[in-house]
Amino acid sequence: MNNVDCLKINMRAEALSGWNYLLQKGFFLQGRAGMSVREFLRETLAWDDSLIDSEVRTVFLNNSPVDDIDAVHIKAGDRMALGSAMPGIVGICMGRDNPYKEFRRDISIAENSADESSALVSVFTKIFSTLAVYTGEGVLKRGVTVNAGQLAELLEGRMELVREVVGMDLGELIPRLQAEEGDVLVAVEFS
Repeated sequence: MNNVDCLKINMRAEALSGWNYLLQKGFFLQGRAGMSVREFLRETLAWDDSLIDSEVRTVFLNNSPVDDIDAVHIKAGDRMALGSAMPGIVGICMGRDNPYKEFRRDISIAENSADESSALVSVFTKIFSTLAVYTGEGVLKRGVTVNAGQLAELLEGRMELVREVVGMDLGELIPRLQAEEGDVLVAVEFS
């Protein structure tokens, strides 16, 4: 956005739930090629192992379920979906490390080789269910890359909840996002 590295927005606390839509629709995060899924969650989202092991019960990478998040590695262009436990028998079967995972062994990623380059890569990420509610504020504070037009749509009806946009008048935000083509890095804090 005109040489702005990261758009920083401060919003009222009651605006947080409105961002769950964006977390579920998807955003880009940057990590290093060859990171394991666990390393990606730790380093990119700042989630600790306790949260990962207890709350992140469903992991899909490129539409395939992942059980061993230490043996599966990311690469450029990957798409990751994260969620807490899903309901029902399908949810149980798709959850990681469960007794029924054999029912889906043909579609699961067992392990893949790590890219040795350690190049910076973008991973399209979605966070669903209670995991989005539980972790969304921290994810947004660290920053996510989203389509500028979609961000404008999200904020358009919520401008009364915006306290501040660092380095910009509030009235400029929506028109500048609408004029922007492509993606924008945005970090959001709630108070």
